[in-house]
Amino acid sequence: MAVLSNPPTTSGARTLARVELARELLGFESSAIVNLFPLPTFRSGEIARAGKDSSTWLAGRFAIDAALRSADGVLLAYGSTPPSGPARLHFQSQVSWMHTVMAQIGLLTWMVGNRPAHPSRWQRHTHACHPNIPFKEALAHSLVVHFVPSRHADPLAFEGD
Repeated sequence: MAVLSNPPTTSGARTLARVELARELLGFESSAIVNLFPLPTFRSGEIARAGKDSSTWLAGRFAIDAALRSADGVLLAYGSTPPSGPARLHFQSQVSWMHTVMAQIGLLTWMVGNRPAHPSRWQRHTHACHPNIPFKEALAHSLVVHFVPSRHADPLAFEGD
């Protein structure tokens, strides 16, 4: 399961291809996507405008919860920059809630590098960290385990918030 920011207004083909590449590199049979914010926007910056009201964020939780409960692992790829204004608080609440659910379920979790970079930004990371190798190989080196579940995991003490 890849957790992205919000649905695109375009086909999202490049993002889908990169999620599929990560799936292959991590050894999963299939992939799916769920979004922190349920409304499509042309750019992630528009979430600040569209996400002012908490009810929109809260409405997305059912889909996120269902997706996480059906996943064998999670790739956090919703982006490293939170929206501005009131949407920032809703975003932070959504991420915190999601981390609690993931910890309760005990999902193994990955990121590219040490942040939840969006797939459109992965090549920047891989080029900076592994400049002389092909993207696919650099991405394989960049997929970092973010959370390893244990039987005694405290769901309120999730690393990375």
